[in-house]
Amino acid sequence: MLTIEKIKKDFSRITAWTGNSETYHDSPIFEGYGNFCDLYFISKDKQIKQEQVDKYNEFKENFKSYLPDIEKYILSSLKNSEVNLENLIRQTKLTLEVIEIPFDNFNYDLVLVCGKTYKKFFFLTKNIDIRVEFKNGRIKSIQRKKDTTEENE
Repeated sequence: MLTIEKIKKDFSRITAWTGNSETYHDSPIFEGYGNFCDLYFISKDKQIKQEQVDKYNEFKENFKSYLPDIEKYILSSLKNSEVNLENLIRQTKLTLEVIEIPFDNFNYDLVLVCGKTYKKFFFLTKNIDIRVEFKNGRIKSIQRKKDTTEENE
C-alpha cells in the first residue's frame, strides 16, 4: 500500500514554474499492461491529501475490474479504417500509460490514460489513446482522444 510518507520519500518531485503546485512522480509496474506506468500526484502547497492516496490504492487493487468496460469502449469507437482490423485490435494488449490523481478536482478523482498500439503495415504502427476519468471509484467518462491532456467533455 502506498502512503503519503512513501510518496514524499521515494517519488521525484516536479515543481511548477508558476504558482504553488508540485507534482510527485513515479513509475510503478503494472505487469502485463505495458509494465511501467507514469504516476502523478498533484499537490498544493507541497501537501498531498490522504484521500488522493486512498483513491490510488483503491484503483491499484481494482483496476482489472475496469478493463472490460475500457476494452468494450475501444472496440465501439473504431474508425472506419480500423473496423476490418477489429480482431487484431481485440487481441492487442491494453497498456496503462499515465495515472494522475488531482488535488481537489470536482469533476474527477483519478485519470487513467491507456490505449492499444497495433501494426497497420510492415513497420507502421497506429495508436488508440483513451482517457478514462473516475469519480468515487467508478468510471465517469471514457473518450478516445488525440490529446489526452484535455479533459473529457
